[in-house]
Amino acid sequence: MKSGQEQNMARNTDSAGTTGPNDRGPDHGSDQRDPPGLQLTHAAVMTTDLKRAVTFYRDILGLSVRVVEDDPIRKGRRRAMLADTSGRDVVEIIEMSEMAHPSIPGRGGIHHVGFRLPRREWHSLRSRMDAASYRYEEVEGRLFVKDVDGLVLEIEQA
Repeated sequence: MKSGQEQNMARNTDSAGTTGPNDRGPDHGSDQRDPPGLQLTHAAVMTTDLKRAVTFYRDILGLSVRVVEDDPIRKGRRRAMLADTSGRDVVEIIEMSEMAHPSIPGRGGIHHVGFRLPRREWHSLRSRMDAASYRYEEVEGRLFVKDVDGLVLEIEQA
C-alpha cells in the first residue's frame, strides 16, 4: 500500500515519469500544493486622497504599508500596496484626483471588499473604530465600514 505522499506524487506524474505542475518539490513540503483555478491576488481601490486612504487602511484596519510609489503601470499616478499579516499584498490604492470632479460620478469602483479576521483581532478592530469615532454597522458578526472614499468593507470573524 502506498503512503499518502506516494499517492500524491503518483497523481502528479505523467507517463514519461515527469512531475506535474502541482508538484512543489521537497523544499516546499510534499503535501503542499498550489490550489487549482483562479485566485484573488488583491483589490485595487481608487481614491481621491492617497494619504488619507493609506492612513485608514493602516491605522484603522491594521494592514501594513509595503510601498507608496509612482505607479509603474498608470504613468503620472501614485499608488500604495498594503499587505496582510502574512505579508501578502491585499489592497492596492490608486490615487485618481479627478474622481472628485462632479462630472465623473460613480466611475468604476468595487461593490465591497471582504476581509476575515480572527475573533480577537476583529474585536480589536471594532475597539479601534470606536476609539476613533469611526462609523460602522455590525450585522450578524460582520462589521460594515466605509473607507475614506465610500467603498464598503465587510470584515467577518474567522
